[in-house]
Amino acid sequence: MRRHRHILTAMAATVLSLTACSLVGGPPASIGDNPATGGASGTPGPTTSVNADPALHDQLPERIKSAGVIRVASNIPYPPWEMYTTVGGKQPTGIDYDLSQALAAKLGVRASFDQTPFDSMIPAILAGKADIVMAGLFDTPKRRESLNFVDYAEDGYSMLVAKGNPEGLKDVTDLSGKTVAVQSSTSEEAAIDKLSDRLEAGGRPGVTVVRFPGDSEAFLAIRSGKAVARVQATSAAAYAAKTFDNGNAFELVQAPSITEQFGGGMEGIGVPKSDPELLKAIQKALQALMDDGTYQQILTKYGVQSIALTKAEINQGKVL
Repeated sequence: MRRHRHILTAMAATVLSLTACSLVGGPPASIGDNPATGGASGTPGPTTSVNADPALHDQLPERIKSAGVIRVASNIPYPPWEMYTTVGGKQPTGIDYDLSQALAAKLGVRASFDQTPFDSMIPAILAGKADIVMAGLFDTPKRRESLNFVDYAEDGYSMLVAKGNPEGLKDVTDLSGKTVAVQSSTSEEAAIDKLSDRLEAGGRPGVTVVRFPGDSEAFLAIRSGKAVARVQATSAAAYAAKTFDNGNAFELVQAPSITEQFGGGMEGIGVPKSDPELLKAIQKALQALMDDGTYQQILTKYGVQSIALTKAEINQGKVL
């Protein structure tokens, strides 16, 4: 382990002492007047305002048609992609939750939405414990070794810092000699390590990386002064800056150098390579939701319509 890459553990006591800062969603997730009743435990709930397409239902793998459920692995919370409606609650909301319910309804089945540790989501898919991953996951060449992706958003990267930007951070080079919080096994974790190597190769101090198992702990590290910044997808960073403590906790730092260093790209719905039938069914169902406006309605609900796509394509993510 290189000296600039310190690994610190988020202690439970720290998290508990700062639970008042936790991010939660707004109204329960729904499309139309009847909210879905599914919870994080895996109990699926109906969505009634998206009409099922029998032709798409017929394209599903037989095991899903028989079960009547698509099992979705996700990692909560990662606002605005997935979160709970209340602190300590079990009802999910967010882009991925709403979209999973709409996709399932279009396919004539239901969707469970199952809380899964971030670094266990892909193994869960490969082990047959879930059918798809929906977690604001970037479609990368490395992940395409195990999964195919139906891309459903295009996002960049920004820095999330404490309100007032006390360190005066303007671009990625300002992270030299600073401590940055990341969630383990994410795209930004690998990118921040590469940035640190680049800084050191140029004769500047590297970055001290504080790694956490969850998204909430990374936010709390900034609030508690353990880190000066978090680099993450702009959609998530902007939502945190707007909603965390009513907009009084964080602010967003955006610069071309951030996305250039961290890459950005396509976020996708992950489907195992062994399941081409499901991949095609998901792609066609997503395109149907794009065409009828449901997809845009969901993104607009969470204020991230700028990341919307018009075509549901497969494996279009670029190198991060």
